[in-house]
Amino acid sequence: MSRVARIVGGLAIVTALAGCSSERAVEDPATQEPVTTTAPSPAEPAPSATPSGPSVPAGDGSQLSAEQLEAVLAAVNEGESLNAQIISDAELRALEEEGARRAEEIAVTPAECNIYAESSPESSLIEASRAAMTFAGESSLQPDTVSLSGLPSEEAAGAQVQASRDQLNTCSGFTMEISSQEIRTTVMEVEVETAADEDLALRTTAQVPGTVQESITVRAAVGSTVVDVLVGGSTDPEADVDRAELLTDLVVAELRAP
Repeated sequence: MSRVARIVGGLAIVTALAGCSSERAVEDPATQEPVTTTAPSPAEPAPSATPSGPSVPAGDGSQLSAEQLEAVLAAVNEGESLNAQIISDAELRALEEEGARRAEEIAVTPAECNIYAESSPESSLIEASRAAMTFAGESSLQPDTVSLSGLPSEEAAGAQVQASRDQLNTCSGFTMEISSQEIRTTVMEVEVETAADEDLALRTTAQVPGTVQESITVRAAVGSTVVDVLVGGSTDPEADVDRAELLTDLVVAELRAP
């Protein structure tokens, strides 16, 4: 699994360079690599989804199925009236394949920060079940996203948070070039307080030609489930952190509900 993939999560860089205002980035929850999908806009929200899977086990540490993860997101979506678009495991895998094809046109410096440089993902990630949802937030440049990965064990989930923390120093700054356009990106840790077993929060700043794009990402472990939250930057950075914390805690509460 690549260093940037572990650290940055839902960066919307690929989409920003594509020059298409109707597309937004959504992270692949298992690998945290940026891929693209069409997200609901504030004016035209996508229809909300309803729970379709079985009830979630009450914190027994077992791996949740894709259907159970979708049910968790659907419950948060309904409870908070997010008007979110929920993305299934199968759809995420298709998006990942598309992202891999687009990545061939991306040059990353330093090379060790290339998000697709490593072709052999960890076995726990191959076995992961996945679900995500995307919805309009406070940013005009990208939506907020919440992604869930059900892993085989609590140890595997905790290892994902630790891996992100361990490798932050290696790729805290890097450059991406697409179609002769250069994006300089920096990543720094920010403090958060969530109800998760483990967490890590990062502020990503991408200097895209003509603008600066910021986002807050939180990666958290709850039992054997990894929660990844992306909040697009608004005019109030502190409020962005608070929103990321809130979204994380809403998902944690649903995962732990009896």
